[in-house]
Amino acid sequence: MEYDPASFVKSFGIHSLVCCFSGGKDSLAATHFMLDAVRDVEDLDRYVVWVDTTIALPGVREYVEETALAQHWPLIILKPEISFLQLASRWGMPRMRHRWCCYHLKLKPMIQFTRKLRPQRCEVTGLRRFESIRRSRMVQWFLTKGKTQTFKYAPIIDWTDEDVDSYIREHDLKVNPVYPLIDTSGECICGVYTSIKKLQLIRGRWPDFFKQFLEVERSFRSKGAAFFRKKPIRAEEIWAQETLDSYSGYLVTTVEVLDSGTSANQAEGGDATPPHRTSHVSRKDVALT
Repeated sequence: MEYDPASFVKSFGIHSLVCCFSGGKDSLAATHFMLDAVRDVEDLDRYVVWVDTTIALPGVREYVEETALAQHWPLIILKPEISFLQLASRWGMPRMRHRWCCYHLKLKPMIQFTRKLRPQRCEVTGLRRFESIRRSRMVQWFLTKGKTQTFKYAPIIDWTDEDVDSYIREHDLKVNPVYPLIDTSGECICGVYTSIKKLQLIRGRWPDFFKQFLEVERSFRSKGAAFFRKKPIRAEEIWAQETLDSYSGYLVTTVEVLDSGTSANQAEGGDATPPHRTSHVSRKDVALT
């Protein structure tokens, strides 16, 4: 059974509502839609959370803070204890079969935060079935297992791209200025879902940001490459390009499914395998104690 926002909150007795705002259009629409729908619900603690993955493009955090201020949203900023660059130097750059970044940079800080909230807890996301074939089979909501149970709820699960754009226009919401440039929120440029073409655009638009990938690549004792698209792609090569089309490899405009048997350490030059869990993650702006 699926629910509208107000009915969901009331039906399951939600007392702590956490809207996950990445800075992208879907989470912008979902957060605004959800909070507007429950504005008259009593005994409900509301939070809007942005996770500083430590690898967000310049300007993304500022946009999130400005939007929260303009909408009077109760913004909370979370941050992992160990940065992306430190972990990448230790484990190698993340890739499809070695995607340690999602848990350690985003999920773990969220778990640490939400488990301290009063039940029933609910995380609100901007996930939509129209985004991909894989997501077309998603359920609108579910309850996580374990001691700290949390509802996961996607209020715009059946919205199309046009629905999202229409809602943003109707409510005069400001879109992240990074979004039109690379068609993403820019909150986590880990390289896994970033095409070579987008990496080239990032190198040209934000050279100081891109230099971080050069530093990581140079730190690999095995001299591995920072990126992997069926074959190793060196950040040095992208950095050396003179124009968008001068990269000596090839351009891709869609995310490729990586099906190589090359190990993570061989591909990215990392020196260790990441553990499944970390023992400590701290919040940046709000104490977890």
